[in-house]
Amino acid sequence: MNQDKRGVILDEIEYWRENRLLPAHYCDFLMNLYDVNQERGDKKVLSMQSFKQGNIRTWMFTFLMLCFICMVLLYFTTFPILVQLVCVPVFTALCYTGGIRWRKRNPIASSFLLAVGSMLMLGLGILVIRQHGLDPSFWITVLVLGCGLIWCIMGYVISSPVLLYIGFGAFVLLYAGFFARVNPEASWLVLQGLWLPLSLLLVWFSWLVHHRGKKLAAVYFTSGIAIWFMPEVDEVLLRGQMPDIFAALCVTKIALACILLFILRKKWIVWVAA
Repeated sequence: MNQDKRGVILDEIEYWRENRLLPAHYCDFLMNLYDVNQERGDKKVLSMQSFKQGNIRTWMFTFLMLCFICMVLLYFTTFPILVQLVCVPVFTALCYTGGIRWRKRNPIASSFLLAVGSMLMLGLGILVIRQHGLDPSFWITVLVLGCGLIWCIMGYVISSPVLLYIGFGAFVLLYAGFFARVNPEASWLVLQGLWLPLSLLLVWFSWLVHHRGKKLAAVYFTSGIAIWFMPEVDEVLLRGQMPDIFAALCVTKIALACILLFILRKKWIVWVAA
C-alpha cells in the first residue's frame, strides 16, 4: 500500500477514535496494523498513544514542563510586575489550548485543564493585586468580572459546560457581593426575593435553548437549581446570620424543589437529557 492511501486510512482511524465510533483498543490495533513505521506516533509527541508507548521524548518534555511550571509558581511573587502579567495569560493559554485540543478525545482531561487554567487566571490575578497593594475592593471586582466574561464567551464558543459553570459562578459571586454591600442586614424573605427570580430565569433559559443545545440547557438548569439554595448560603456565609428555624427552612425548600422536579419530570428531563 502506498504512502498516500495509508495516510488516508490512518486519518480515518484517528477520526473514529476522536468521535468514539470505535472502541479505543480497536483503533489502537488498526493504527498498529497500518502504521507499520510508527510514523504518526513520532509526529504527535504529546498524545495518549505516545504516553502508552513510553516515548522518551514525551515523558522528558512533560517532566521538564512540570518542573518549569512549579518553579515559576514558587517564585512568582519575586518576579517584576511585567513578568507576572505575562506569566498569567501564558499559563492560562497553555491550559486552555490543551483543554480545547483534548475536549473530544479525552473529555475528563479537557475539563480538568480548562478548570485549572481558569483557577490560575483568577488565583494569580488576585495574588498580583494583593502583592502590589492595589485596591482589592475595586480591582478584584474588575478581575472577577473580566474572568467571568472570558469564561462564558469561551464556554459558548467551544461548547464547554465547565467554563460556563465557572463563568456563571463568577457572576453569582459578583451579584452576591453587590447586594451584601448594599443591604448587609437583609432578612431571609428579602434574600428569597433577590435569588429565586434568578433561579427561575435560568430554568426558563434551559427550556428556551434546549432545542439548540442539550449541554447549554443542562448548564442553565443545574445552575438554576443551585441558585435556588443561594439565599441560605448567602445568609450564612456572607452575612453571618442563622435564624432559629434555619434547618426547617432548608428542609422546606428542599422538599419543595423535589416536589416540583417530580411533578415536572417529563418536561425538564427532555430539556437537559444529552
